[in-house]
Amino acid sequence: MLILDTEAVLTFVLVSEQKSFTKAAYILNSTQSAVSARLRRLEEQLGTRLIERSTRSIKLSSAGEAFLQPARDFLEAHHKATAVFSVERPHVKVGISHHLVGPDVSHILCHLTHKDPELLVSLSIDGSQGLMARYDEGDLDAVFLLRHSATRRHGETIGTARFGWFGDVKLRRLTDGPVPLVTHPPGCNMRAMAIAALDEANIAWRESFIGVSAASLRSAILAGFGVAALSFSATQEDLTEVGESLGLPALPERDIVLFSQIGSHRARQGLDIIKSAVSVLGD
Repeated sequence: MLILDTEAVLTFVLVSEQKSFTKAAYILNSTQSAVSARLRRLEEQLGTRLIERSTRSIKLSSAGEAFLQPARDFLEAHHKATAVFSVERPHVKVGISHHLVGPDVSHILCHLTHKDPELLVSLSIDGSQGLMARYDEGDLDAVFLLRHSATRRHGETIGTARFGWFGDVKLRRLTDGPVPLVTHPPGCNMRAMAIAALDEANIAWRESFIGVSAASLRSAILAGFGVAALSFSATQEDLTEVGESLGLPALPERDIVLFSQIGSHRARQGLDIIKSAVSVLGD
């Protein structure tokens, strides 16, 4: 009877889904060479090649395509079998600043589904002030924010966020006209950072759009309202960094900070998985 190694099967599924040995290794908290070795052993055990490798792409062989769904079913059955002995289903309530992540957070969530599929996650994407208020009230177990000031120094610094000026590639700033600024309402730290950078560079600006959420700013940029200061981690390919072409000043970096009050050991393990994903957002 052929007995498959669960970790090897998971490695195959991740490589096929991510189309990258590097990404699969990151999710597994392993190395690319270890991932390749596991996959090679699985192929030897099954007696067939599952992945066709080339310098430019990774694709499934015909055998790999046939094996992919049964492999997923195998992993799901394994999770169900081990879940029978679970005493408590862990629940972690996490908030992440909308300045750190864009509309697609699948790159963060995929870590959780493969590392601990039984973990119940409540995820809130919002402004820092709202998230911190909920954290103080005990409504959130942990929050990932940007540190703009020296307040609340007890948070754990886990990374650094970089920022740029994003706008429509067709946007051209008139030399004698103010910069059309897409921004948040007064009181927002990101707004203050953008305005301070323009003022220090003696560059005139005007408000062209005010939005409450990072998503509304993104929509305004795509509609051609102007430019906005955004973190690189919260942008997607349809947004273009235009700071250099428009002669706009460089923006300062900010620490990514984690505040946590999680007691459960397994919930802390789940938070560590999210933490590892959030910590590389500035890279």
